[in-house]
Amino acid sequence: MKLDGLWDQFSKRQFDYLGNIIYRSNAKSICDIGSFAGSVARAVWKTIKVSDKELYLLDNYAFLPEALREPFFKAVKKTVGDSDRIHTVLESSHVYDWTQHDFVIFSQADIEHFKPDFEKLIQSNVKWVALDLSSTNCLQRFSTILNGINDKKITPQYYVDGMIICGEPTPCTLPTESSEFLGHKIQFAKKKKGAYIQAIEDIVNKFNGN
Repeated sequence: MKLDGLWDQFSKRQFDYLGNIIYRSNAKSICDIGSFAGSVARAVWKTIKVSDKELYLLDNYAFLPEALREPFFKAVKKTVGDSDRIHTVLESSHVYDWTQHDFVIFSQADIEHFKPDFEKLIQSNVKWVALDLSSTNCLQRFSTILNGINDKKITPQYYVDGMIICGEPTPCTLPTESSEFLGHKIQFAKKKKGAYIQAIEDIVNKFNGN
């Protein structure tokens, strides 16, 4: 089975920003919570492999028969890399203490997995978290994140096409602009031009002889 491309948690642009921010942060350990097919881990490792940062993949693969879980996880890790700085943790995020890590990425499958972890997050000393606000098909997840920001339990730093990174100030060398979000100063990646606007510009340029 080809795992690369089977499922992507974020878009390429979101992965580019996520990798840039993680690489330039002072995080020593990163934990991908709900690794699934490894899309987040592959993108993160691509940017941090030249550093001394450690990457942890966390999933219990409860949807698989028990005998298949470890072999599948090994197959996922193989698509990420063979470094001894890549670690796999075959446990539930409700059991494993992921709060020991500096930077966590929330990739939980559903609200039942997400909500207890979010409650743990806001009580922890985790420095940064990447959250997916674009999952508006899960209204509870969406509202839980927004309420956490509005109540100042988490502090947004970057917003990229629905991905929001919260925590301490940390640099990003990719293009961003400043704005405010629910009472917080935030950096955001300017939205790409839509197909309609791009088509208009192409028509204008063509008929202007550009």
